[in-house]
Amino acid sequence: MNAVSDLRTGLSDLAKRSVSLMKACNNDGSIKLYLVLPMIGLLGYDSSDPLEVYPNHESDLIEHDGEKRAFVADFAILNDGAPVIAFGAARIGAELKAKRDEIARYFNAWPTAKLAVLTNGILFEFYVDSIEPGTMDAEPFLAFDLQTIAQGGVPDDVIETLIHATKASLDPDMIAERAHIQLVRKRLRTAFVEEAQSPSDDLCRMMMTRIGFAGVRPEAIARHYAPLVKTALEEALVLPVVQRLKVGGPSDGKSGGMKPHVGQKIAAAERELAIFNTVRRRL
Repeated sequence: MNAVSDLRTGLSDLAKRSVSLMKACNNDGSIKLYLVLPMIGLLGYDSSDPLEVYPNHESDLIEHDGEKRAFVADFAILNDGAPVIAFGAARIGAELKAKRDEIARYFNAWPTAKLAVLTNGILFEFYVDSIEPGTMDAEPFLAFDLQTIAQGGVPDDVIETLIHATKASLDPDMIAERAHIQLVRKRLRTAFVEEAQSPSDDLCRMMMTRIGFAGVRPEAIARHYAPLVKTALEEALVLPVVQRLKVGGPSDGKSGGMKPHVGQKIAAAERELAIFNTVRRRL
């Protein structure tokens, strides 16, 4: 076993445990104790050591709305007495946006803080300062739901990022690099989905030029070519998945060819299930 495998197994087990306990955790204390601290422990930090995990850790006094006040992280992971990871906890089912402003001001007040985590015990959002150094990003670079993990397994991108937040492998520079990659990936995915749903004139014109139809009139794009581009995008996204499912021939032996033996059938089913789970996570 290696660190990545151990983390994957631990996160899967923690997800199932947290989901089974979530209905019993109906106040702030129970959420922090039974849902948040186990995640901190999974990352390798010792919650019994106040020099490493400190509850209700305050920032210095900060000017806010005409008065000076301290902002609080529900838990701070400390390194040589200074916070490097801040956790903000909310009630299960609560919107995390309200808590975000508090943890952002705490994060911004500490130059040593490299990672902020917002959670309601089930949903976890991870933030860094990838856009403006010292200022927490407005959107998380990584988010995962323990209910989804409990039902469908742990996505690779979660493990590949989370490993750099563990005590044994804490690497702020790598976290910042992966955060940038994740944010770009998320925005590209959003842009592609939007284009697939309603192709823009710019995309249609570019694609028509690509296939040898330059100088297409705007009214022709709206009437004829935008629907064709939309259909082509949908086919381009779906057909590769269908083709991958067909690799190795039919698994039931009813669509031509030789009927596979038992081992082949099981292998095909496992491959199809893996592809299905990958597509589901991406969607």
